[in-house]
Amino acid sequence: MVLVAFCSFVAFAGVVALIDWRRAWLLACLIGVLQDPARKLIAGQPVFVTFAIVAVYAMILFGTQRRMQTALRDFSRRFGNIWSAFGVVMLFLFLAAVNGVMTFGVGQWKAPMLSLFVYLAPLPAILLGYMYIDSEKRLYRFITFYCVVTSIALIGTPLEYYRVNIPALGMVHQVGDYIRYLPGIEVRMLSGFYRAPDIMGWHAAMLTSLAIGMIMHSGLSKRAWPWMLVAGWGFTNCMISGRRKAIYFVAAFIAAFLWRAFKRLKPSEIGAFVAAGIILAFVVHQISTDQTSSVYATAAIATSQEMTGRLEGGFFETIRQFGIMGAGLGIATQGVQHVLSAEGQTSWQEGGLGKLAVELGLPGLLAAALLAFLGFWMFLRITAIPDRPWSSQIARVTLFAVTIANAMNFLASAQTYSDPVITIITCFLAGSLFATVTLDERLEAAEQAQRQLAIAPVTA
Repeated sequence: MVLVAFCSFVAFAGVVALIDWRRAWLLACLIGVLQDPARKLIAGQPVFVTFAIVAVYAMILFGTQRRMQTALRDFSRRFGNIWSAFGVVMLFLFLAAVNGVMTFGVGQWKAPMLSLFVYLAPLPAILLGYMYIDSEKRLYRFITFYCVVTSIALIGTPLEYYRVNIPALGMVHQVGDYIRYLPGIEVRMLSGFYRAPDIMGWHAAMLTSLAIGMIMHSGLSKRAWPWMLVAGWGFTNCMISGRRKAIYFVAAFIAAFLWRAFKRLKPSEIGAFVAAGIILAFVVHQISTDQTSSVYATAAIATSQEMTGRLEGGFFETIRQFGIMGAGLGIATQGVQHVLSAEGQTSWQEGGLGKLAVELGLPGLLAAALLAFLGFWMFLRITAIPDRPWSSQIARVTLFAVTIANAMNFLASAQTYSDPVITIITCFLAGSLFATVTLDERLEAAEQAQRQLAIAPVTA
């Protein structure tokens, strides 16, 4: 029954994608949340349910082919260096796919092909975000929609914390508690309605970060208070997820935001930021002083050596073990175990640098690093743009900080980004950041077109 109802909703969203792709994108994000609890309620917990968002996403891309082509031409014209570097990365991706087939054997071709799909499928979402955000109001409406849906979905985390017996709670295919063992403590990992603690932690961190951005957008007005509650709610879930990376995602967001915006903040925005900081500090205090939950605060502390090791991601050991050409696509991609036969093997890399080194090889990693550098440099130029009539620096800096936080999170735990929901939304927000450069130009052109239409009947 659950499978039929869920598939019917996915089919409905696919039909909407051919009629109104912007509404379909919102439905796709909603499906990205519903697919995890739906999978837990379906007999056998089939893996294909995790890719339900991809079906709607594909229909959106199919229905917007002409718009995508126009957007691609505009994007490549405005950001030519990034587009050229992207082509080089694509070359190394296909070479890595061939290397993966050689590593696994022709009979195991599905593993490198699935990995190639995981790399390529989210990329059109950059253009989708570039097309979708045609005004700053639309950007804030999308953020509001995502935050409302995620805030509701995160109710599952405290329900699991208090051991409410609901089949849709907990890690998929997990019987009993999922315990993480640290020196001197045991931490019960929580997934809530999501399929794994990493996934829940990412959404909680994204919710917290976007809520802080909305607080800054609202200043000290009445509109800021609901967003303060949302930020506190999201950060509470970050803390009790048991995943330190969720907490450090928020820390990276705050650091990147302050770096690019602090000198230009208005007094009301500074006050709003201080208020947001007080909310987060209050959450940490409440969790750390409670006898039961204090273990989560203790587990959140990481040494500088641990941080360095996470960011290094096993890069040097990977080069030593596999050489400069790596082992090819699929060897470190989460999920390929579902398409491998019994003799198929995967590697151990979890960090982003290690994953790229083993799958793309050192040349491919350097190409990806060049693309990342050019993108970073462009983002610095974008966030340096002051407020304009139809766009604000706060919006640009918020998207920049989210992108940087995701990049740092990828370096610490690349496996999280094998999840299609996370990768598609991440690419969409990166594309939205590129789109902020064009907002004033697009709206000015739209106003001119409206004025011409208004004058036309008079001059006819």
